[in-house]
Amino acid sequence: MKSLRLIAPALLLLAPLALHSADGADASDASVDIAGLKEKYAHADEVRATPIEGLYELRFGYRLAYVDAEGRFGFLGSGDLEDVSTGENLSERRRAAARRELMASLDDWDTLDFMPDETAHELLVFTDIDCGYCRRMHQQMAEYHQLGIGVRYAAFPRSGPNTDTWAAMQSIWCSGNRLEALTRAKAGGFVPERQCDSPSVARHYELGREIGLGGTPAILAPDGRLIPGYIPPARLAAMLSEGEASEPPK
Repeated sequence: MKSLRLIAPALLLLAPLALHSADGADASDASVDIAGLKEKYAHADEVRATPIEGLYELRFGYRLAYVDAEGRFGFLGSGDLEDVSTGENLSERRRAAARRELMASLDDWDTLDFMPDETAHELLVFTDIDCGYCRRMHQQMAEYHQLGIGVRYAAFPRSGPNTDTWAAMQSIWCSGNRLEALTRAKAGGFVPERQCDSPSVARHYELGREIGLGGTPAILAPDGRLIPGYIPPARLAAMLSEGEASEPPK
């Protein structure tokens, strides 16, 4: 079933192409295409035809890519569409654009913001108060701030609804001083139970699921990149600066 999910995008985008069996393929045309691809991608371990006319498989060790006869556009083994000539993941570019829309959709009241006096990079970070690396990241907030990195927290209780962590994070978002309550919780302190009609925790959790989060912390950079896991302050600043130096995804 997993393999069907991976190949589904290819089948949809290649619907105009005629499906045929390997026996019915035009062997002459395929041989010409394969020869050209072998010349263009001499570092490929193997080039072979697929059951889809005009679609060829390139193997680089354990990495697979599926390309057209010109060897430019194709699908990665993950199911992503790639411009093989440049190495650009076109599917990731579209996902990054969707993540930027997600960040823009969250108002200031919806997130818990820890911002430096001068902000060079504003991040959206999905967090869980019981996540060890989330706590470590929060303990180093002053170091992130010294590097101009500001953090907007969104809630992502990994245990899901109707759990103690979910209830505690709901209480934090309902607190009179939400920043202090979050800091206390991430230090292992007690969070008094609070109830309110804030939809933030449930909303953030669903947004995280929509973009495929599997763990925390999960960092969304200003350009829409998803950076999974804890990244030390200096390294994260370097990654963000490097991303800004390149053309942002569109």
